[in-house]
Amino acid sequence: MKYLVTILIPMILSAQNFLEIVKLLDHNRLLQSKKYEVMAQKRVYEAAKGANYPKVDIALQGIYLKEQPTMSIHLGIPTLPSSFPAAAQNQYFGEISISYPLFSGFAITSQIASAKLQEQKSRLEQKDLERRLYLKTAQLYGAIYAAKHTEKALQKGLEAMELSLKKAKGFYEEGLIPLSYLSNIEAKKYQIESNLQMVRANMQGLFTQLSYLVDTSITSIGPLIDCRLPSQYDIEQRADIKALYKALDITKEKMRMAKSTFFPHIFVKAGLKGYGDDLRFNGDGYRNADQNYATIILQQNLFNGFSDTRNVEAAKYAKMATAAYLSDYILKVKSELDKDLFTYHALQSKIRWAQKRVEAAKNYYKLTKGRFENQLASADELSRAIADLAKARAELSQTQAQLFVQKCKILLQISLETFEKSMQL
Repeated sequence: MKYLVTILIPMILSAQNFLEIVKLLDHNRLLQSKKYEVMAQKRVYEAAKGANYPKVDIALQGIYLKEQPTMSIHLGIPTLPSSFPAAAQNQYFGEISISYPLFSGFAITSQIASAKLQEQKSRLEQKDLERRLYLKTAQLYGAIYAAKHTEKALQKGLEAMELSLKKAKGFYEEGLIPLSYLSNIEAKKYQIESNLQMVRANMQGLFTQLSYLVDTSITSIGPLIDCRLPSQYDIEQRADIKALYKALDITKEKMRMAKSTFFPHIFVKAGLKGYGDDLRFNGDGYRNADQNYATIILQQNLFNGFSDTRNVEAAKYAKMATAAYLSDYILKVKSELDKDLFTYHALQSKIRWAQKRVEAAKNYYKLTKGRFENQLASADELSRAIADLAKARAELSQTQAQLFVQKCKILLQISLETFEKSMQL
């Protein structure tokens, strides 16, 4: 229990900024599952390598016959029996053998190579899963940041609206403004309160999703992190693309394995074998006790209904399909990356306009507030100025969050390593 406390408490308390939250992805259940899969593939590869070594077997066999074996001889001599014992009724065999495939048409080599490639592919798939989890984390973090600052903007708008409502009530009590002006401000206030509740509910849902993703309770986040995009990149360094190249190599090995049936298979085997009518293996008086042997076996299939040829053709088409899919996948990734770069530049321009809009909305609110206090502006103008300022601030925060997520997406579209280097993970 003490061990759990020392791990969990810091984990909950330190989960504030983006980098700290990203590091918690090690606790993700899907990632843990993938790590176990990688370990399983490693054991499969190690097991496949065992085919390169000689195989040693030990065998013990006991045979208990209902009747003693006899040999019938008809010599036509009445005084001689017509049958004689030919073997013991109880027979025991003990054997230690060693066997080794001298040549398998490259089937064993291909099986080992295929298992190794499968392990490498599994590791790359784990890296790609991490890449996709990083992107999902960035999207949730950005959405929470936008919701958090939208909440702040609405809260400021609500405070300004309440202050204006208080002054409007004073004006109304003095008979300086009609009731409709007061009602208008109250309606705007209730609208902001309603929007505030919706934003808070949405933010809580986003925190729940983020907590599930990192398998840790996350209740707050820090600021957005600035990072630079690389000037040069190679998308073929992405783990998912590398994994597809490994899949292509696996299809090549499978085709090689299918072709191995066209070659003869050669095996050698030798054994120390004893025989007897008891476990001492000293014979039974009929057959030799020493049955040691050495043998070489050459096996070649002559005809099996063209199934070997069809298997080679199937492996060939599987290779062609994987190659075509890989080519299309690379083009798709390049297209998505180009699109993301265009979106990134558009968001940069949008940020500049959003900042100018906030400044303009702030100045307009100050002007309208002064005019309202001097009864030169209506309550409707003031409430709209407050709402516009809150909206402008919220949109600026949302655009900043979108730009952050877009940067993360571009870095992760290039490769996981590019993202980690840029974020200094």
